[in-house]
Amino acid sequence: MNKKVSCRECNNEDCLIKRHCTPDYLAKIGLKRVQIEHQAKDSIFREGGYVGGIYFIQHGKVKIIAHGGDDREQIVRMATDGQIFGHRGLGDDLYTVSAFALSDTVVCFIDNDTMYDAYMHNPKLTYQMLEFYSLELQKAEVRMKYLAQMNVREKVAEALLLIRDVFGTHPADGTLNVCLSRQEIADMTGAMVEQVSRELGEFQKENLIAKTGRSGIVITNVNGMLELIKKYGTEQYATQPN
Repeated sequence: MNKKVSCRECNNEDCLIKRHCTPDYLAKIGLKRVQIEHQAKDSIFREGGYVGGIYFIQHGKVKIIAHGGDDREQIVRMATDGQIFGHRGLGDDLYTVSAFALSDTVVCFIDNDTMYDAYMHNPKLTYQMLEFYSLELQKAEVRMKYLAQMNVREKVAEALLLIRDVFGTHPADGTLNVCLSRQEIADMTGAMVEQVSRELGEFQKENLIAKTGRSGIVITNVNGMLELIKKYGTEQYATQPN
């Protein structure tokens, strides 16, 4: 088990707590927070569970899923180092989504009372959290609107660009920095697994992507992928490094 890292010692400079809390509150939160380790595929919390606080990713990768009326899973968000999840449960008694680790992951859990106290005494943190909620809502609304209009080919292209946007790529070979199964990509798009496999095969034939190892993917032609979905407003994906 990893040694618990204090907030001041943590190397994650993207954490909103570390960036926007005063030193005294950073120390208080450090005493209250719980550092939890999860292995890949572990459940972090489940839909219908009690909402006790909020999660910050110290390092690792997480997917947030919801279940539809046919009990099919839908990946509604992904998060990585320094990012927050579980925040949509605040204000409700029960989670409406579930969270699972995509890789070995360390999260910091901060209970609701501690977060409330931090908000009341750290206006910069409160403002940044409001901005975070606003941006996440905007991105979710835009993606929901465009997914309803996209065909399967466009949905799979958008999913690959989103994965690249969230997790980045390996500096050595450009492979997407997370290995998602065909089923998980289908859960992102609402498509069937067979449709996802077919489109990935077509992308490979067209030299838009290349496959590495068992399930690694390299987007070899980012501009070509962007061209497929340019009419839906993809500026956020265009700014990411190759």
